[in-house]
Amino acid sequence: QFLDVVVADLRRRGLDPQVGDGVVTAVTGAGGARQWGLANLAQRCNQEDPSQWEGIVATHFTALQQMVGRDMDALAADFEQVRPILRVRLMPDETMGGVAMDETVSRRPASGMIASLVYDFPDSTATVHRDHLEGWPVDNEEAFDIAIANVRAEPPPASETIDADGVQLGVMAGDSFYVASRALFLDELLGGARDGVFAVPNRHVLIWYPLVDLSVVKAMSPMFQIATNLFREGPGSISDQLYWWRGGEFVHLPHTTSGKNINFVPPDDFVQLLNGLGEPRAR
Repeated sequence: QFLDVVVADLRRRGLDPQVGDGVVTAVTGAGGARQWGLANLAQRCNQEDPSQWEGIVATHFTALQQMVGRDMDALAADFEQVRPILRVRLMPDETMGGVAMDETVSRRPASGMIASLVYDFPDSTATVHRDHLEGWPVDNEEAFDIAIANVRAEPPPASETIDADGVQLGVMAGDSFYVASRALFLDELLGGARDGVFAVPNRHVLIWYPLVDLSVVKAMSPMFQIATNLFREGPGSISDQLYWWRGGEFVHLPHTTSGKNINFVPPDDFVQLLNGLGEPRAR
């Protein structure tokens, strides 16, 4: 039913859509073709009643077509114009179903995710091409600093603590594409703790727990489950894994699931840290 709505929408636009594995390729009248991924759109529709799908799909492809009409090279030529719309967006890497970002200005803070420099438009985002950065009066590091500062300057999404198996997890959620990006300055949410454990299951959610005592061991089990579920639901899935915020560095805390069983294989330095922690304190 979802694919029928997608195909019908693209045909109304004068395109010839061909559905593939997780993508749709639309052939234009001039003989050209554009390919779009369907995962995020499918996740978005899955959260709504089917009666709403036609409108959701139409809005999605209208935004994509408007992006095609933008002259990104001309926009990027004026750095002062793009400076306020720069953001850093966390995205999935190839291990999490993402695509290669070789021509973009990106970093890999940890396995499972990519931190990409993007232009933030009212209706969409677009990645920054390496050629654009080369023409700017700032280097890679300075561009990322500006983009992170712009994320930090946005009104913060709603945050709360939720009880999960007797521990209080910090959760931030909102409509912004950059909620997960706030993991880049997670220290501001850890209440003075130097380290923490966090998850960024999709672009709209950030989950964390300060790493100050052995209560973190109990906190990680529900974090595994929540991250896995929200990653599957999306939209904008990033990673189903947990990460250790180690004084500003992201360290992957790998796990796999088999049925209801969670197989956690932490790195040695994380185990050493746990061995040096005290018993849980009252919170």
